[in-house]
Amino acid sequence: MTANELRRIPPIKTNQFDHRQMKLLHFSSKIDLASLLLRVSVGGMFVLHGIGKAFVVGIDSVIEAFLAQGFPIWTVYFSTVLEILGGILLLLGLHTRAAALVLMPITVGILVYHFPNGWAFQSAGGGWEYPQLILIALLAIFLLDSGTYKVKNILLR
Repeated sequence: MTANELRRIPPIKTNQFDHRQMKLLHFSSKIDLASLLLRVSVGGMFVLHGIGKAFVVGIDSVIEAFLAQGFPIWTVYFSTVLEILGGILLLLGLHTRAAALVLMPITVGILVYHFPNGWAFQSAGGGWEYPQLILIALLAIFLLDSGTYKVKNILLR
């Protein structure tokens, strides 16, 4: 495009610009964006931790750790499946409140497990700082719900 062609493009009049079209600057959209960021980060973390339990650390090692803490074997499989499925639901924005609610007791169990090690997560055996943060994030997700940015809304466009 030449300079002469650029000069022929009419300028945008300020009354033609509707600030409401900038959805990310709209207050409710900021809440939707915050919900999306929380859901994706926490959901991704749960999916990766669940997959890590099952395939990276190995289910036998996880069973040993659970038994040492006094948890029955079925809780290993139950928590692993819930972490993966709950994380996927959070990522997609489907049944968000239910997924957050189901993941909260698992996170409380993780917090209780790490509580004797002190607050700082760098402590030997890991402290309860990180599980407490995840628990509060799950509570925020529960209160915010999935927001506008979710798979269901994308598919229905």
